[in-house]
Amino acid sequence: MVESHANSIDDYLIEGLSFKLTPGASYVTNRRSVSFYPSGSDSYSSASGVKVIKIKVNGTDWLDPSTVKVMFTINNTGSADMNFLSGVHSFFRRLRVVCNGQIVEDIDDYNRVCEMFNVLQSSSVRNNDEIESVQRWDGGTTLEKLATAKSRTVGMKLCSGLLNQTKMLPIRYCPLEIELELVNQVGDSQHGSTAWNISDVQLKCDLCTLDNALENSYAKHLFEGKSLPINYSTYISQSQVVTDFTFNVNVARAVTRLKSIFLTMLGAPSSTQTNNLKEFNNFWHPMSSETAPGDYNAGKEVELHVQIGSKVYPEYPIRSVSESFSQLRKTMGIHQSPFHSLDVTGKQYRSYKFIASVDTEKVLEAGFTGLNTRAGDLMTIKVKPTDKVEMATTKPTKFFTVLHSDNILEIRESGITVFD
Repeated sequence: MVESHANSIDDYLIEGLSFKLTPGASYVTNRRSVSFYPSGSDSYSSASGVKVIKIKVNGTDWLDPSTVKVMFTINNTGSADMNFLSGVHSFFRRLRVVCNGQIVEDIDDYNRVCEMFNVLQSSSVRNNDEIESVQRWDGGTTLEKLATAKSRTVGMKLCSGLLNQTKMLPIRYCPLEIELELVNQVGDSQHGSTAWNISDVQLKCDLCTLDNALENSYAKHLFEGKSLPINYSTYISQSQVVTDFTFNVNVARAVTRLKSIFLTMLGAPSSTQTNNLKEFNNFWHPMSSETAPGDYNAGKEVELHVQIGSKVYPEYPIRSVSESFSQLRKTMGIHQSPFHSLDVTGKQYRSYKFIASVDTEKVLEAGFTGLNTRAGDLMTIKVKPTDKVEMATTKPTKFFTVLHSDNILEIRESGITVFD
């Protein structure tokens, strides 16, 4: 039987026996690595002065979004060392991407959202990122420091769906404005120094020039009233104060294609982690209150699920950290991968890296198979302890929801339209 199937398959010329040269791209006539600078001030601080960095990206070329990095200098002007807790995204509480006057992305709690997706990368990727940024706190006693009156130049890739998709952006037709807002308080991003500022901000990227024939073909396409659609994903973050461990959270924000939902909590850190856990990096779990934070305690499991209209995700509530982590790996698309991993250990997950998720796509590897939540169905997230007696005094203080959705940026000669 196997032989008959094997004889029926089609042959193809394997790569090792194909001597065709790799196709070229002679229509790209030039590539430049350039820098864009913010308008207005060159010194930014949470304590006083300007808090919002605005950088305009425009010109006549095509922007390669994979090359976009924001670089700046951190100046410790306080009388104590600055103790870094994570990458330099921790200094920013909000990111906005505006395209030709249209808001393409507006991510609140940006440092927490960025930290969450950093945790959901492999430790090797994060180790490489630290060379450009700063060393992250790994739960121990070692912290990277910036001494008083010292400065350090750092860089970061933006946690932006538009700037993490693969299509080049014709900034002639869709000029960008990147807005980064600093955290509200100087101690929200690190601990130690009570005075710091950011200076010499630059957005570095590559711009490509096309030959006249291809450039004119795109111009003709747009002037004929046609469009250039770009698919990108974005993140919608919202938070709610909670006073008890049994609570329901209603999410009012609706999107056309909801890919997945990420759920995290904020609570009081253990006494050994108080200084190192801020709102942006504390993904709290009740087991963080154990004598040794993260030690397993069956009485401190959490039950949660999401209801959208009459549908429940998953159909039976998640009732353990084991199932929660399994759902998280499935949402990230690595549940069957033998080599992809997340930067989290068991104790960390049960202490300050507890990230729960629900995938709402019909097919994980296909586009636009997410759930349409614009039909008027209410989205409700239900959370409760599995043992109310055990957790009578262990409660979260805040609950965060991040919606991950498919969007389309449509570029026309007359302007920009965003479909969400």
